[in-house]
Amino acid sequence: MKNGKFKAAAALLLSGSMLLASSASAFSDVQGQDAKITESLQTQGIIQGLTKDKFAPHSKLTGAQAVQMIVQALDLENNLDYAASKKANGNKFWYTRALEIAEANGIEFPKGFKWNSEITKEEFAYILDQAISATGDYPMIKMYIDFKDADDGNVLYSGSIQRLLLMKITELDEKGKFYPTAAMTRIEAARMVYNAAQFVEEAKENEAPSKEEVTFNVEKVNNQINKVVLTRHEAGNPGYGISVAKIEFMKSKAIIYYELLSPERNKFYPQVITDTKTETYVSSKYSVEIKELKD
Repeated sequence: MKNGKFKAAAALLLSGSMLLASSASAFSDVQGQDAKITESLQTQGIIQGLTKDKFAPHSKLTGAQAVQMIVQALDLENNLDYAASKKANGNKFWYTRALEIAEANGIEFPKGFKWNSEITKEEFAYILDQAISATGDYPMIKMYIDFKDADDGNVLYSGSIQRLLLMKITELDEKGKFYPTAAMTRIEAARMVYNAAQFVEEAKENEAPSKEEVTFNVEKVNNQINKVVLTRHEAGNPGYGISVAKIEFMKSKAIIYYELLSPERNKFYPQVITDTKTETYVSSKYSVEIKELKD
């Protein structure tokens, strides 16, 4: 995700108004890593303080402010024509643009969701999880993380909380609790959208290797047959496979066409750098060349 893509759009204010982000400045009421997070998000136009030097980190977030922050932080593209949608919808609220972007990306809102009321942590997690999915499919290790107050929340949102915990976008407190029904604060939201944007950026940088990283090796089986092993090097996980699509024989040459396979959607894979292989057999009278099969 390139920082240049972030739009200098509406800031998140408790009043719900929209203001363009000012130049980055340190907030006096946030320290340590939170100061770095808020300054980064402010620079990109994703948040703004209640005053020039106050972020009000523990103030509560409304549904509208949450959606606005999420769609901006993940740079979700809106496939609607803004002028046309504005004319069609008539009256416009300050958060209508965020609503259009969310809907265009297939994001569903929690049952009973209210734009101008406080949003809970589990509701925020539910929307953020969908927004991350809208940017791409990201394999995860299959593992259940137990949090002590899971039964306090809505089971419909527990999967989203689990995924955000696995992606290290959020974390439990020292008591092993998430507090799913607690109201979301501005600083908690800032941490989560910052981590989500970092996760998406890093995941895309580690996507499938290019065709130049596919090699082959010829092994003699007997005097008539050779085994050809194709290797896809340093894939992000075992889901990035390779298969032989077809073989063309041209005089003394065998051209082996291969396909690069992507991880299956909603299937969990161990996150390890690995080489994936496939093999085929050809007559020893042919020399071998490999090519990627084009659509």
